[in-house]
Amino acid sequence: MTALVIAEHDNATLKGATLHTVTAAAQLGGEVHVLVAGHNAQGAAQAAARIAGVTKVIHADAEGLAHGLAENVAAQVLALAGNYSHLVFPATAGGKNVAPRVAAKLDVGQVSDIT
Repeated sequence: MTALVIAEHDNATLKGATLHTVTAAAQLGGEVHVLVAGHNAQGAAQAAARIAGVTKVIHADAEGLAHGLAENVAAQVLALAGNYSHLVFPATAGGKNVAPRVAAKLDVGQVSDIT
């Protein structure tokens, strides 16, 4: 079982919600990978690689990902989804905007706001 955490970031640094999401994903058992989808987001990707428990960072770099538009990020997540048992999004406005799009395209139920 490998979980994919979708990072919340500003293309330079990670948001605190990403750390919380990684902690939650680690509780699922198995490896934790982090997707940093952005543009010129090397700083955020490097920060993700330093998080304890993260075994792999995927840095998707494209101009269309620069502003975190839900449609673009969802497309990137969907391209990777088949390799993961769990897709874990931060409980932020960004995560709550992307997660339903991904769940709908995968035709799966979404579990939201786990505390």
